[in-house]
Amino acid sequence: MVYRVIYISSTRRVQSNAEIDVILRKSQENNHRDGLTGLLIYDGKRFFQYLEGEEAQVRRTLARIRADERHYALVVLSEKETDRRQFGQWSMAGHYMSPRENLEQCVERLTTGCDPHVAAELRGFATVRTRAA
Repeated sequence: MVYRVIYISSTRRVQSNAEIDVILRKSQENNHRDGLTGLLIYDGKRFFQYLEGEEAQVRRTLARIRADERHYALVVLSEKETDRRQFGQWSMAGHYMSPRENLEQCVERLTTGCDPHVAAELRGFATVRTRAA
């Protein structure tokens, strides 16, 4: 079994894509070391992340993210066990949304090949977020 968490958070201090690149590289290093995989989308104000792996590692990583002062208003949208990894090929896939795309479009594109239920769940969260914005 694989444990996974989906969360969204707002960013407090991140100012540029260069800073996001640093966060993404460090996340990839940490996740590779800890056996985690996932997806991170940044829209200029918020992070939307799907993180998966061994439960204790996922929980430790989420605790580290919560303690990171660049994040605030972190909301866990879903966490549970699943039967397989969805993003096993990515220690952390990162994507910056362009001003022309929205979270729904981005999630749709990046979940190609995922379990249809997982893809639908992520698209559902993205739809709710897009409508709330």
